[in-house]
Amino acid sequence: MDISHDDLEFFLGLWETRSITQTARDLNLTLPTASRRMARLREIFGDPCFVRSHQGLIPTDFTIESIGEIIQLYRKLHDLTHRKTFEPSELNRVIRIAIPDNAIPFLLPNVVKSITDQAPHCSIAFLHSSPASFEDLQKGYIDFLINPKILVPRGNHFMPLHAFDQIILVRKKHPLVEMYKQKGTIDADDLKHFDRILVNDSYAATQNNDIYLSNYDRYFMIDNVQRTRIVVPYFIGAQYFLESTDLTLSLPKETALKIAERNPYLTTLPSPLAKSGAIVPCLFWHERTHHDPAMQWIRAQFKAFAQTEEGAREEQSDNF
Repeated sequence: MDISHDDLEFFLGLWETRSITQTARDLNLTLPTASRRMARLREIFGDPCFVRSHQGLIPTDFTIESIGEIIQLYRKLHDLTHRKTFEPSELNRVIRIAIPDNAIPFLLPNVVKSITDQAPHCSIAFLHSSPASFEDLQKGYIDFLINPKILVPRGNHFMPLHAFDQIILVRKKHPLVEMYKQKGTIDADDLKHFDRILVNDSYAATQNNDIYLSNYDRYFMIDNVQRTRIVVPYFIGAQYFLESTDLTLSLPKETALKIAERNPYLTTLPSPLAKSGAIVPCLFWHERTHHDPAMQWIRAQFKAFAQTEEGAREEQSDNF
């Protein structure tokens, strides 16, 4: 039988007053209710707990031996049930988040605004994500990681934020642009004549066997359809190699469109191997912070201001 906070409070009242009448009065209980609680305590502990005498209630040997543990248990339950409500305005710490650079303009502005508005004493430090980020998450060097959904290492939780399509970014006078205008499409055979830029910070270490590659990148690397000429760790910085070359760059759709909108020399093309929603960026966190009220609040800001409808659908599908 489970024991409750009220059971323990009644037990300690009997210990202090040695009177069921006084304990009932102190706890605003009727005598019939107090008698039922006394019977419940005896059933829970399998012991009379207190016996009646002309001097009042006398604790049994069990009660005398157990009172220290019962007091400690009562205090723990009291702390849990009366824990102070988390207040963002009182949060005073640095939240460290490892991210790819293209997550900043697309996913984070509204999250950052909400956190800084509600938690004025909280600071946010963004670090570049890398293959070591999951280890950093485990060790506590970072609090969160934004990364494409892969096999989730044990001890981690994740929340899908979005589901990206993949498109190609090139200079406006690239030969592929004219091909697309003439045919209304481009295919893998068209692409194989042009080298590419690969955005991948773990390529040098893992070569062809890289779990971070998109379907598009994996296809062209493994089958050597399109040669990789430049490898960079930054989505936003990679664009500058495109302005005066015939290189191509495969990017998440929203990132490519945002770059093309701001860079007058570049434009986008559909990817011939694009798979809808192939890239699913997620917010990852470690089990050690899963129940931390501050971290729960931070995650709620991501859910409210960074998770799109596509991300919510991914989360629902993961839960089935």
